[in-house]
Amino acid sequence: MTHKKSIGIDIGGTKICGALIVEGGNILKSVKVDTPQGEASDTAHVVSGVIKEIISNDVVGIGLGVPGWVDHEKGTIYNTPNLSLSGFDLRGAIHDKFNLPVFIDNDANLAVLAEHSFGMAKDYKNVIGLTVGTGIGGGIILNGKVYRGVTGTGAEIGHMVVQPNGPKCGCGSSGCLDVMASGTGLIRAAKERINKGKESQILKLANGNIENIQGPMITKAAENGDKLAKECFDEVGFWLGIGINNLINICNPEMIILGGGVAGTGDLIMDPVRKVILERTISPNKDVCKIVISKLGNEAGMLGAGALVFESSKVSHNN
Repeated sequence: MTHKKSIGIDIGGTKICGALIVEGGNILKSVKVDTPQGEASDTAHVVSGVIKEIISNDVVGIGLGVPGWVDHEKGTIYNTPNLSLSGFDLRGAIHDKFNLPVFIDNDANLAVLAEHSFGMAKDYKNVIGLTVGTGIGGGIILNGKVYRGVTGTGAEIGHMVVQPNGPKCGCGSSGCLDVMASGTGLIRAAKERINKGKESQILKLANGNIENIQGPMITKAAENGDKLAKECFDEVGFWLGIGINNLINICNPEMIILGGGVAGTGDLIMDPVRKVILERTISPNKDVCKIVISKLGNEAGMLGAGALVFESSKVSHNN
């Protein structure tokens, strides 16, 4: 039996990753290049170059993952905060170049689709994926299908407000999960404490310059027993726990999968998260929900984009 092949492209703020993927989830070939910082047409040109490097004659379609608000059905890119793709018909540009079916979606939707298709959530129908890195992205699988809402911009979990009086978010609101529980929030928590005169290894790791502080420095300090660094993780973990608590109480999922750099810090972030869930989440819901760390890593975006092709091809065939 011959398995279908697709191309999955994950377009990030700094890197564009592409893979030739077999229907079962195996990656046959992959490429990673820098994301151009110019016009949308430059990005389309680089994406085309990546596709040319990995394409084969038996590819059934191309999937594109974009960090922003995307209408999956119409192919419209409403807003990409870190890329100049807003309003650009990327799907059309790639289709014209390769004359293959092209599908596009938000990258966080595709990360959870990858988990549902090939990863830890393969046997589950109600799953939430959270990517906790510099910011927070999320995707929801309900009854076995990606939930996108009316305009395709649903499941913007990072913009759930958890602290109404919190810092301003890039979306225009204040106190979103994105600014409270991300790597950005972790760095802010450290700077606030150090600016108040509290001592920490973090400043030494940043060569004495508070503006040089990065997430891995806070992680290293916390692992070395630094009290201030541990406080930062407790704060960020609390807010992440509040967000996850809300999701579990509202959606009643079987599994929540965490990915991204902050999630990769293990018990430093997970201990305060578990504490919130234990204290605040209603029993029937928390009893059935597993909270796990993704094993797909940086391949989740590409795999999800490839899975989108297979899923969309099945829908078209059935219709």
